[in-house]
Amino acid sequence: MKQLNWLVAATLPLLMTACGGDEDFQGRYIGPEGVKSYQFLPEGKLEISEEGEVKNAEYDYDSGQQTITLMGNTDLPDDTLTVTDEGNLEMTDAVLTRGVDYEMLNDATWIGHEGDYTFSLTFEMTEKGLETLSELVTYYEDDKTFMSQTDDSITRLTGNMLFLDSTAYTVSDVTEDSFTITIGNNSMALEKHPKGTEVEYREGYESLDE
Repeated sequence: MKQLNWLVAATLPLLMTACGGDEDFQGRYIGPEGVKSYQFLPEGKLEISEEGEVKNAEYDYDSGQQTITLMGNTDLPDDTLTVTDEGNLEMTDAVLTRGVDYEMLNDATWIGHEGDYTFSLTFEMTEKGLETLSELVTYYEDDKTFMSQTDDSITRLTGNMLFLDSTAYTVSDVTEDSFTITIGNNSMALEKHPKGTEVEYREGYESLDE
């Protein structure tokens, strides 16, 4: 049997929405160490998560100045954050980077291509958690064949890590329409597609299952 060379087991946008004339800042951001996450919720609520522990704080968002004022114990050196053009949150000596959140993942199918591999993730929120259907396609140039492998898992987010069951990927370069996952020395950029989009296999290749 041909072996896979790229280990893959099977990953929020910055949202500014107007509600009744008041703008809410929303999104999930990752601390400089990659361990702690800051989830900005509607109505000025803030959840800070680290290694499974969650504490609550509050914030005030000034859309005109593009600044966020923090209230409560957030363990950050500054009480004021500035939203950068890249969508990150900047302090005097540190930056909170954009991260994926469950709503972003659940909203679409995410597909990436790297070398001889295509990887697809589709998420569905259930009572068990965020269930994930993944498909890994491996292409073999020598005989123009491909292998498709699917898997079911549960997705968990911790800091800048995305876990598909026990397989951990580092998430980076998050935008509204894409993010990058890394495992070991291998990285792949996943792009947003309408939820349920199926992988289009390369023309001229025959499935090994056939």
